[in-house]
Amino acid sequence: MLNKLSMNNSCTVPSQFDASGAFETCRVRRGRVLRLEEHLRRLRASLKTVGIFSWDEALARRELARAARGLKEGHVRIAVRRTGEPRILIHAHPGIPYSSRQRRQGVPLRTVPTRWPAGETAWAQAKTSERLSGVLARMEAPGVPEVLRLGPGGDVTEGTVSNLFFVREGALVTAPPWLGVLEGVTRARVIRAAKGLKIPVREVPFSRHDLFNAEEAFLTNVLMGILPVRELDGRRIGGRVPGPVTRKLTKRMGEE
Repeated sequence: MLNKLSMNNSCTVPSQFDASGAFETCRVRRGRVLRLEEHLRRLRASLKTVGIFSWDEALARRELARAARGLKEGHVRIAVRRTGEPRILIHAHPGIPYSSRQRRQGVPLRTVPTRWPAGETAWAQAKTSERLSGVLARMEAPGVPEVLRLGPGGDVTEGTVSNLFFVREGALVTAPPWLGVLEGVTRARVIRAAKGLKIPVREVPFSRHDLFNAEEAFLTNVLMGILPVRELDGRRIGGRVPGPVTRKLTKRMGEE
């Protein structure tokens, strides 16, 4: 087993992560990996895109369950490398890096000059271990919890670790996958929840101007869930935070 998989409970990404591989971060609650099948489905798709066709998924499933067993609340990260041993690395992390205060008050965001590849670049839609563009983007706006990247045409795409939604004239708007947006597990849940609540969903390109004039906005990923946004580039977004649509979606997803 040890020549195939490495376990670690460090809170940092290890140097042996292969930049040409793929990874997933999964939330853990009461010793159980949440939405495991959705994560493994996306991991398989990412690995196929980067050309890794052989890995021991059964072993990964067993060890993910074992890593999660000791966590009351936290997350596990699985990475599959192209070369070297072990091929599969799993790291367990206690806790969630987002606070109840951020959920109540919302977070400030900044857009940065670092551009994100267009959707026609296949790897832009795969969750690869190569995270340099995200690291550089975060360096351009220190002190904020997340930054937004623009696509080649200047449209807003997503955060470095999150998807972005906003509300305009009662509709929920988010960037389309063909723009190079990662199809997040929580993003998909939000879209399903919105449709269940009869909230129109529009997957279309949009600009900073559209965001500045949004009624409300929020970020999503598996660790933050739904995280309200209170301002972008010094402009207040909407009124009350979290906004009414954000609250409805949060409640709906909590009932799943």
